[in-house]
Amino acid sequence: MSEEILSLIKSGVQEKSTDQKAEKKATWLIFTIGSAADGHNQYAIPAESVKEILRDATVFPLPFVPPYVNGVLNRYGDPYVVVDSAVLEGKEAQNSFLFIVLSDESHTCLRITDVKDFFTASEKDVVHFAEEELSDFYDGTLNIDGQDVFVLNVQAVIEKVGKEIAAA
Repeated sequence: MSEEILSLIKSGVQEKSTDQKAEKKATWLIFTIGSAADGHNQYAIPAESVKEILRDATVFPLPFVPPYVNGVLNRYGDPYVVVDSAVLEGKEAQNSFLFIVLSDESHTCLRITDVKDFFTASEKDVVHFAEEELSDFYDGTLNIDGQDVFVLNVQAVIEKVGKEIAAA
C-alpha cells in the first residue's frame, strides 16, 4: 500500500517537473514612455535586465551628445548615462524623474514615465518579429490581457548610444 502511494507521489512530481520544463516562464517589467492615453505607450523589458528603479535623481546634462541622451546621473558615485526612449523614437521628451537602471555593465538607465507592473508570461505569450520585420529597438510584442506591448531590445539601445557617443 505505502509503495503504491510512494510511486503515485513520484509520478506526480515527475509530471509536474516535465510540465514546468515544457512551459518556460519569464518575468517582464511593464512600463510607460510618454503620456499617450491610447494605451500604445506601454513597453516591456525582461526583469533580469533591471538592476534598480530610481525616482527623483538629478540628471546632469552633457555637451555634444545625441538629443535622446539627457546626460548622466550619479548612482552611488558611478555615472550612468540617461537615455530618453521617447526621443529615441522621435516623440516628445519626457519630463519624468523615474529611471530604470539596467543590470548590464554599460552604466545606462532609461527615463520612463511610469512603472505599470511586473508580468509573468510564458514563452507563447511573446511574439517575436520575423527577420524581415525586425525593428531597430524591438524584439517583438508581449500579449498582456489582450493588448500587445512592445518588447524593448535593451542591447540594441545600448549599442546605438555607444556608437553615436563614440562618433561624436
